[in-house]
Amino acid sequence: MGYRYSSRSLQRLNTCDPDLVLLFTEVLADPECPSDITILEGHRGEARQDEMYRTGKSQLRWPRSKHNSSPSMAVDAAPYIKGSVSWDWDDYWPLVRFVKAKWRQLRAAGRVSGNLVCGAEWKSFPDGPHYQIDR
Repeated sequence: MGYRYSSRSLQRLNTCDPDLVLLFTEVLADPECPSDITILEGHRGEARQDEMYRTGKSQLRWPRSKHNSSPSMAVDAAPYIKGSVSWDWDDYWPLVRFVKAKWRQLRAAGRVSGNLVCGAEWKSFPDGPHYQIDR
C-alpha cells in the first residue's frame, strides 16, 4: 500500500534535522510500512515547549528538549489508522520496529549519523510518538 504525508505533516517534518526528514520519508515510501503515519510535531518554540511541560506531556522545560533546536533533533510521528491518530500501543510497536530497522539500513549505508532513540522504549516516561537523534 502506498502512503503519502499530508501537507501539514510535511510542513512539520521539514522543521527537523535532515536525517529525520530522510528517515521518515523513506519509512513512509516503503511498501512494507506497517501503517500510514502523521507527523504530530517537529520543532517546538519556547511557548509550545512550556505548554507541553505545564500539561505533563513533556518532562523538559525550554530549551532542553530535542524538539527545541532548529532544526529539530526530534519528531513526534504517530500511526494514522482509519482516518485518525492512533494512541493504541498495539499500533505503535510495529511502527517503532520498522522505523528502527530503516534507521539501521540508512546508517549502514552512511546516509544518516548518530543514534536513533525511540520514546516508546523509555521506561520512566514512555512516549510512543517520539523519535530523536542523539549525536
